[in-house]
Amino acid sequence: TTFVNSIDAPSLALLVPILHRGLRERSAETKKKASQIVGNMCSLVTEPMYMIPYIGLLLPEVKKVLVDPIPEVRSVAARALGSLIRGMGEENFPDLVPWLLEMLKTDSSNVERSGAAQGLSE
Repeated sequence: TTFVNSIDAPSLALLVPILHRGLRERSAETKKKASQIVGNMCSLVTEPMYMIPYIGLLLPEVKKVLVDPIPEVRSVAARALGSLIRGMGEENFPDLVPWLLEMLKTDSSNVERSGAAQGLSE
């Protein structure tokens, strides 16, 4: 998808609920597209700090997509996470790295460890 216009704060208010729903869908393709858009939003938003109010809504869903059973979906979510951190600064995500490290240490599944490793690498 090619975006021509940048996104302002009122546009974010319309887009974020749609992306939130897309991240929660069962379809792998929908989760991939929603993750990709979330990751690209920092470069499209006129002021990346406009996204701060929406991080609490989007980040938990991106974390869930990061531990999706489908490797390609995890990869797109990891890139989205990396883009968000680069665009907004790590200080806006104080609990993210400890959560990723905890997921790496978990005994539950290789999928979760793989997703956490991909998230840390981005």
